[in-house]
Amino acid sequence: MVFPGAPMRRMQWHWALEMTLPALQLDFKQSPRHWPWLGLLLLIAGAAWVAYAANEARVLSGQIDLAEARLEVLAKRGKIQPAPPIDAQVLQQEVRQANDILQQLTLPWNALFQVLESTSEKQIALLAVQPDAGKHRVRLSGEAKNFDALLAYIARLEQSRVLNHVYLTSHEVRTQDAEQPVRFALVANWTVQP
Repeated sequence: MVFPGAPMRRMQWHWALEMTLPALQLDFKQSPRHWPWLGLLLLIAGAAWVAYAANEARVLSGQIDLAEARLEVLAKRGKIQPAPPIDAQVLQQEVRQANDILQQLTLPWNALFQVLESTSEKQIALLAVQPDAGKHRVRLSGEAKNFDALLAYIARLEQSRVLNHVYLTSHEVRTQDAEQPVRFALVANWTVQP
């Protein structure tokens, strides 16, 4: 079905579109440069930098070759032994060990020792203190005069702010000894306070 006046509307819309859009002007010829010397100056600076970098690389390469030649001469004379190649896994293990040692050195040891000294008494003899810095635990081994003295010692350790969750992991009455002391092992959480 054809509506009267339909082509006219389409032409009006097309004519209105042409009137609202600016005319597109294309210039296919090369426009003159305003600063031709700037490009030339940048080219010269870049070439100078490349030449400098190449010269530095050549000098460093010569120094490396000279150092390697000296190393070979010294190695042949027996004055030095060439270093063995470094294994990445061995290096990672050494770094891990160094970090563990550093972590142990930075722990507040004084607080732990003060607690152990303040809770000590004549009925308890500590034989070993084995801290585990990674897990923030400490293992204590020792001998107590009797089992009651051991329980009192555990209670005193629990009251400190540095050690908590003190557990008796093993104990043994030494029957071959005349006084029959109790040999024990304790594990406690070590609260690291700044």
